[in-house]
Amino acid sequence: MEEANIPFFHVDIASEVLSQLSAKDLSSSKCVSKGWNSFISSPSFLLILSKQVEREGPSGLFFQMFKDNVDCVSRPITYIPIHKNKSFIQNNILNFLPEEVVIMSSCNGLLCCRSCIHPIGDIYRRVRNREARELVIYICNPMTKEWIALKPEGCVVGDSIGLAFYPFGYSLNTRPIFKLVSIQQSKVDPHLYSFAVYSSQKGSWTTSKEVCHCRYQIYKNNKVFVGKMFNWLTQNHHILSFDVERELSKVIKLPGEASSSLTLGCSEGYLHYVCVHGEDFSVWMLKDYASSKWELKYQVTLVDICQESYTDLTHCNVKRRLLLAFHEDLLFMPMDRCLFSYNFRSWKLQQLCYISMLQDLILSNPTVIPYSISLTAAGVFKEDQSDENKSSEDPRDVSSLKISKRKRTC
Repeated sequence: MEEANIPFFHVDIASEVLSQLSAKDLSSSKCVSKGWNSFISSPSFLLILSKQVEREGPSGLFFQMFKDNVDCVSRPITYIPIHKNKSFIQNNILNFLPEEVVIMSSCNGLLCCRSCIHPIGDIYRRVRNREARELVIYICNPMTKEWIALKPEGCVVGDSIGLAFYPFGYSLNTRPIFKLVSIQQSKVDPHLYSFAVYSSQKGSWTTSKEVCHCRYQIYKNNKVFVGKMFNWLTQNHHILSFDVERELSKVIKLPGEASSSLTLGCSEGYLHYVCVHGEDFSVWMLKDYASSKWELKYQVTLVDICQESYTDLTHCNVKRRLLLAFHEDLLFMPMDRCLFSYNFRSWKLQQLCYISMLQDLILSNPTVIPYSISLTAAGVFKEDQSDENKSSEDPRDVSSLKISKRKRTC
């Protein structure tokens, strides 16, 4: 950023003040002048915002009913913004996409979804024995409603896909890029898993040479990306991890005793594992993948969690001890008739909404994805205005969309 473009005498003070604004307000502030736009879009200021987003935790939660090998798109994708005072439910936040989608993962302000590809029975108000559709992967920014579509070519891509978005570049490349990792279970040997990787820098899919031998079935809707590692929760108290940089995999045992109430999450740049045994909540952190050694970070009881907000602890019951998600030391779970978040740093319990507003989502083992609005993801995608025949073509075709010239990565 050139010095002449800086609209403030005290850059540090301006950064401190503007960083308190929301991503939407900052996006609007770019229109004040070229100087404001240059300052807010500068890598140094965006890096400040990125670190602040990490400290503050997610902006909201995406919910979708999950059933293995069945795409429940007849039930809407629900988004719950997380505010200090109140939260409300939004059901049409992804209606800018050209078709109904299945949510996959989120990273640094971008959301990964895929098309409905699995047959759906009459119970979901669809035609039985319906033919599987072509797989289309959508990378979108729900805040700006920008998106691109990718059709896998040259390799087999499975239905469980993880997103890694690097807003400040990757390796020696300083431009924003993203990567996708798909995991597939072998049809010949169910204990073998293979991987397909997409890089926006190369603009193509490749089949990784890595094949992981894992005796346990993975949970497709419980995965998290941390640093350079994709992690899938598996049955029998293990996780399957894949290094997107070196393309190496590893099966890691989870700490402590096995639990039926558990979830994976990310906090402070490390993988976290949260579980419940009776009335005890434990949060473990994995700092070193090489040694596979876990550290106990927090351990609290249900009484500890509830005592700040409940006077009558007899009603303080976590429904089925169900843990929905964990992100930046915030645990999301249903309790009594409400959905709550618990902050392990401040020991505060916050009510988000009534469970009745989520209908039967909570009880269906839903896919729950923490999402953080980030200005670093704004303007990454842009429609190709030169494509005059776009309206007559398949709107899902990636050729009708491109990454903006200002931040072109592939």
